[in-house]
Amino acid sequence: MADQTTIEIRMLGLEDGAALARLAQLDTTDTPPATLLGGIVEGRLVAAHSLATGRSIADPFRQTAEIRSLLAERAGQVRSGRGRGVLSRLRGQLAVRPGPASEALR
Repeated sequence: MADQTTIEIRMLGLEDGAALARLAQLDTTDTPPATLLGGIVEGRLVAAHSLATGRSIADPFRQTAEIRSLLAERAGQVRSGRGRGVLSRLRGQLAVRPGPASEALR
């Protein structure tokens, strides 16, 4: 049976600052510019990917090539709009459009 590890991929926020600083220090580089996606394994941030530049950093003491690849793929989905959740898609469909209903609101 193959070893199965759960990888959490999510947007990083201000609360992730300390973990991000630790990761940048391990990778001996600066933190990439925000907005960042993070790859978290067993509650620990092991890789981060910048949506702005495509640059990533990772823990050099872990095998992170696959995680970095997943982060890059997810970043592409987010940038193209394919990765938006159901609520975001619905909000986009419900945006005010020109027409009789929106003219009545003016």
